[in-house]
Amino acid sequence: MRGLINYGTHCSINSIVQCLYETCELRDLILSVDEREYQAHNTVAMNLKALIREMKENDRLPCDPGFLIDSMSVYSGMSFKIQEDSDLVFTCIINALADGHRTGKGIGKLWDIECEEHMRCLSCNKVRSVLKNANSIPLLIDGALSNELQEYMKQYADNTRTACDWHCTNCHRKTQLEITSKVVSLPPVVCMKLGRVKNTGRDTAHIVKMGTRFAFPETVDLKYIMKGPEASVSAIYELYAVVAHCGTHYSGHYTAYLRCGIQGWYLADDAHVRLCSWADVQNTYEAGSNLYDRVVYMLMYHRKSSSH
Repeated sequence: MRGLINYGTHCSINSIVQCLYETCELRDLILSVDEREYQAHNTVAMNLKALIREMKENDRLPCDPGFLIDSMSVYSGMSFKIQEDSDLVFTCIINALADGHRTGKGIGKLWDIECEEHMRCLSCNKVRSVLKNANSIPLLIDGALSNELQEYMKQYADNTRTACDWHCTNCHRKTQLEITSKVVSLPPVVCMKLGRVKNTGRDTAHIVKMGTRFAFPETVDLKYIMKGPEASVSAIYELYAVVAHCGTHYSGHYTAYLRCGIQGWYLADDAHVRLCSWADVQNTYEAGSNLYDRVVYMLMYHRKSSSH
């Protein structure tokens, strides 16, 4: 593995790029991307391709992600001169790649989760169903569901949420809406994002980061969140990447833990990469009183197969 140079505020970008590099499905596809697939202003795919190609070279010097960051800025309209959240960086890159005509669309589908939402008006019981696509599964750590990932997935299937101030077009009342969600299809790679930010007041000055414990296994079965017949089929996924954060919501640092095949786990901290253990990864379950404790923010799982 090779590290990535940090120009001061790009640790979240470096961590996500390391995760994408260890996503073998993307690594294979990105090398066949052609610049003619994309509009002139979108050069994210070509710069990521060049960076991944450089990262594959047998050299211990860190790689420079500068061209990729510049292209992300042009594509998204964000300067990245301040540190952005890892989930925003991930979404920016995946959306830019998916804008391609051929190979790009295939890359976008690597994380494409299709969900079916049922929305029931609590006044007239009118039910409306819609299909939605997402590139990640949100994990809420507010205490309503388990803080163990496998058990969380079992409870997630029976979980409903209520939206207030809903105006029903059927009964024409201002009422509440009950929402349930089921996954129709799962992609080869699943990204999960933990909601560690909480607003304890009425303005942004009261936004805090939660270091609450959330445990995750190296292998998880996602059949419990599937709809209907699909739920009877085992959907075993294996963990290969963890994005962690230390510090406060306003000032902190991102790193990535990556499983590199039979070589085991590595910690990628910008330009520095070192071998670590599964026990080190488990230390990100929760943050203690020390601001420098790393806590998990994002998880990436492969669908288990004989090739992984």
